[in-house]
Amino acid sequence: MASREQRRRQWEKRIAHWRASGLSMAAYCREHELSYTPLVRWRRRLEQGAVAGPALTLIPVVAPAPSRCSIVIRLAGGIGIEVDAGFDAVLLSAVVRALRAPPPC
Repeated sequence: MASREQRRRQWEKRIAHWRASGLSMAAYCREHELSYTPLVRWRRRLEQGAVAGPALTLIPVVAPAPSRCSIVIRLAGGIGIEVDAGFDAVLLSAVVRALRAPPPC
């Protein structure tokens, strides 16, 4: 005979499969040849026996406003570069030089 813990795990799996199936409890029972009443009882038992976690503490989070580009640079050929405040000037210079270089043959 299955131990109490084994039966509990078995019913936890059945309840999880039922929920994942998207079927009503009655349809799931018919499809899997289960009795409806035990499924209802075990679902209730498992929901009531669920250990409540610690109280939920909500912490307000303020998302920064989306940054707007400080500078927009348009190069010949329709190439554009958007630069935010605090950009790396050396990197920007290298990128512009690379974009102006003639394409390799």
